Amino acid sequence: MPADRLTDYELGDVLGVGTVGTIYLATEKESGRQVALKKLHPKVSQNTLIRARFKREMTIMERLRHPNVVAYLGGGRDDGDQSLFYAMEVVSGGTIADLLESGGPLHWTAVVEISRQICSALQCLHNHGVVHRDLKPSNLFLTPDGVVKLGDFGIARDLTAGDLTVGQVTVGTHAYMAPEQITGDRSVSGKADLYALGCCMFEMLTCRKVFLGENYAQLFDQHLKQKPPSVRDFAECPVAVDEIILKLLRKAPDDRPFNARQVQAVMLEVADSYRHDHGEALLPAEEHVFPAGRSELVERIRRRMEPQTREIDGTRLAIAASVIAVAIVLLIVIASVTG
Repeated sequence: MPADRLTDYELGDVLGVGTVGTIYLATEKESGRQVALKKLHPKVSQNTLIRARFKREMTIMERLRHPNVVAYLGGGRDDGDQSLFYAMEVVSGGTIADLLESGGPLHWTAVVEISRQICSALQCLHNHGVVHRDLKPSNLFLTPDGVVKLGDFGIARDLTAGDLTVGQVTVGTHAYMAPEQITGDRSVSGKADLYALGCCMFEMLTCRKVFLGENYAQLFDQHLKQKPPSVRDFAECPVAVDEIILKLLRKAPDDRPFNARQVQAVMLEVADSYRHDHGEALLPAEEHVFPAGRSELVERIRRRMEPQTREIDGTRLAIAASVIAVAIVLLIVIASVTG
């Protein structure tokens, strides 16, 4: 049974702080399982709209059981301040944003493998009537073995329920917002997530945003009117990858690919072509992993995490050296006194 009271958890380090909640590393007391626990800030916990959105987030995550979506592990209410909370799996390999910040652009094989997994997650969302509305590198979490997990459903829209967005408000992160999100179109669909996927793929390959407006107004105008650049102007990748990105970035939703599965099919075709060209055996149809891309991704994750390990080892070494130095000084002092 999932724990449904905050007292069932031992809260640890703060993993992140947002506008309405804080995420803690926590331990479920009964099982000893480590979780990431998101708790609504007490100051906003009595706001009816914010509570409704938080409950909606919990409901959406509970419905989405998929290997490429951060797993929901249960939730409840704090007996003290009545704040809502929920627990989710800990994903320990960082995010796509972390990889780009620490090591620059990703090789196209890794981008194909990542995109394949994102498409699988998006198809699950859209099949359940959910639009994420905030797909971006910092919301794409990684396991050390290269599994991509989509997280942060704070502004996701459930098309099967009432919209909690107030008025004609733009919702999302500016650099990844589809034109229909910018204009506040109430009929926004999963096609907006596909546009954001195109933005993410472009950024993973180039380490730059599709559009580089100096302010929000200019950036919005570019998303609405300006033709996106070809990714091949900045990075090497197969023509098919460049073409699908440009299709994803089309201004009109109906001009984009039909669904995420269609984009995933392109990724699988590119992967099969690579394996054929390199004399690698094709995998059974049910095994969609792109080995070359997965290996490249795992290596990038390992390299990003390695400096942290070295830093810890270096600190331990420095402490040990200090202890030895103090011990030697004490021995010298003792020897001089007794001598």
